[in-house]
Amino acid sequence: MENNLTMQELLDMQEQELSKINVDDEITGKVVKINHDSLVLGLEVGFDGLVPVSELNLERGQDIEEAYKIDDEVTGIITNISYKDATIKISVLKLEQRSDLKEIIDALEERKIINVHAYKALDRGLYVQYKSYTMFMPISQIDTKFVKDTSEYVGRDLDAYVKEVNPRKNRIIVSHREVAQEILDAERKERRAKIKAEREAERARIKAEREALFASLVEGEKRKGKVTNIMPYGAFIDLGGVEGLAHINNLSWTRVESVESVLNVGDEVEVFVQSVDPETKRIALALKDPDKDPWKLIADEVSVGSVVEATVLRIIEKGAFLQVKEGVEAYLPIGELSEGRVNRVEDVVNVGDTVKAAIIKFNADNKRMMLSIRELTREPEEDLSQYMSVGDDTIGNIGDVLKEKHETPEAE
Repeated sequence: MENNLTMQELLDMQEQELSKINVDDEITGKVVKINHDSLVLGLEVGFDGLVPVSELNLERGQDIEEAYKIDDEVTGIITNISYKDATIKISVLKLEQRSDLKEIIDALEERKIINVHAYKALDRGLYVQYKSYTMFMPISQIDTKFVKDTSEYVGRDLDAYVKEVNPRKNRIIVSHREVAQEILDAERKERRAKIKAEREAERARIKAEREALFASLVEGEKRKGKVTNIMPYGAFIDLGGVEGLAHINNLSWTRVESVESVLNVGDEVEVFVQSVDPETKRIALALKDPDKDPWKLIADEVSVGSVVEATVLRIIEKGAFLQVKEGVEAYLPIGELSEGRVNRVEDVVNVGDTVKAAIIKFNADNKRMMLSIRELTREPEEDLSQYMSVGDDTIGNIGDVLKEKHETPEAE
């Protein structure tokens, strides 16, 4: 029926169809012809659609014949309607740019990463491509390290953040440096977390070993250790994971003037466990062998009343301290120096003197011994029991007995 329409009617119909479309509208057609510099599309409105090669957004180095075939459906934006030539100019590039620009703006507003391709180097930065858009990456935004030669990045795909979008000035700025910095920060954080986890695991392991070692300690047992620190009051000794303190008084059975005179840091020693406190985790150690306690040994040899030889070590106003045996000191009060009155200890004994004395008090558990020289020089008391009568008919008193005793020689 359309064949019976007049030319004018056909023109009117065509004009009516054309009135339905406008510049910037989307339109779709099929490829009917491929030229070296354009595509020709068949459109339902009666006009041909012309897509210049510059509006196709071909990949770099790609020919138009490689990208399109006859009957391919192509959608683009109308850029011009020419009634004179009966053609409608279409841009595929602008349609893609419209969609791509939305993605770019969304990436800017939502801080999303996009992947760009660096294709051209300048002294001050890089030109990069994201889909249909060319963007600029300043040299300061290329990497976290100083960039001397931007050409080293040409041909690389780089993740980037969109920093600025200005369609009017055709200006889009992107940054790979910020992405690279986030990656570095994430890697550092991961390394720190890994190191922290490893350290915590190691601390837990060491703690478990220490607790096991601590639980295995038995008072009185002998252990090998290493001196780790020396203080004026004693030495800290590592038993293989736990440290104990050997007090200066427990370094030897003899008097120790300084810890350094007995031990040095790094010395390997054998120690005896004196006590273990589970609550405070404190361990008391001793270098001196409890089986060689001189007080215990001398307790098997002497008792109260025994006579010993001792050497004067120190003198004080009220007496003197003497060494009976190595590790055993006794006290000799000034009142036990002589039967007579003693004004000064030095009048009887001096440091270095060796004297004989009797033990008048002795407690090995408390490590206490008192001596007396007077006991050795004191004359024994006379036994008067022979002069005392216990019969009923001859009872006298001690005074009469003594009087008779002293008067008898004179009478003779």
